[in-house]
Amino acid sequence: MSHAHAKPAAGRYRFDANTWLAAALLGPVAIVLLAIIVVPSIDLLFMSFTDASPGMDTEWVGWKNYVRILSNPDFQAALIRNVIFVVTVVGLEMLIGLGIALLLENPLPLRGLWMALIVAPYAISPIVAVVMWKYMLDPNFGVVNFMMGSAGFPTVAWFTSAGTSMAGIIIIAVWKEFSFVTIVSFAALKAIPNDFVEAARIDGAGYPQILRHIKLPMILPALSIVMMFRIIYTLREFAIVHTTTGGGPGTSTEILALYLYKQAFRYLNFGTGAATGWLMLLATLLLAGFLVRRTYRGMFTERYR
Repeated sequence: MSHAHAKPAAGRYRFDANTWLAAALLGPVAIVLLAIIVVPSIDLLFMSFTDASPGMDTEWVGWKNYVRILSNPDFQAALIRNVIFVVTVVGLEMLIGLGIALLLENPLPLRGLWMALIVAPYAISPIVAVVMWKYMLDPNFGVVNFMMGSAGFPTVAWFTSAGTSMAGIIIIAVWKEFSFVTIVSFAALKAIPNDFVEAARIDGAGYPQILRHIKLPMILPALSIVMMFRIIYTLREFAIVHTTTGGGPGTSTEILALYLYKQAFRYLNFGTGAATGWLMLLATLLLAGFLVRRTYRGMFTERYR
């Protein structure tokens, strides 16, 4: 029997010209990612099992840093504050962003101008936005307190108490990033075929029914991806908290990224800081993996069922 036309063994991958071209194009990107992400992460993982500190001999301590962190009341409090911060900020961003996108979908006058104004906060540097809002929320000459006083409301010393400090940080974070949700939601809404909406109107459906049964289900994959990105980035928020309150008053606004910063660069406990960083990384990867899986199943399960 001739074996001239025998097929390759199962599971064996055949390299052709396209495969080599793809490898050549992706190779530099993979090398850069390896150099700036994977190698430092491995070094950070090694450091998390030591008592590294500047000017001191480094010793291997195993899981001691992780046990100390997880049993530390300050870390537990920072974790709780971080969860509250992420849930509140992302929830408000999704509601405000989607609401504005639904408004912009209508034929409003000067819609291009409104779009430019909405995109502006996202284009501003985070530090510039924080400094601007610190002046706006100043209890003595800030425009926010001036407007509240003019409307008959009591003025608020935003960054001097625990509750108002966290509220001020949440306001800044939502204002800075809600436009990202708006842009993606608006693009997803515009991508919905108009035939679906017209058919629903012919069948007698009103706007609430169209929104609930047609628009929201069709833009749900885009909203899920946006929410995933916003959760990941909000989970590691640092600039806003550090610039406004530095974690104060006391530790009332100290979240995980600031806790890590203080451990590593204020108290010079590099091992503890590295362990905190890896705990945050693992939490982010697990959460991102869960959200990606849910989004993927929502987008493709029905198609191949």
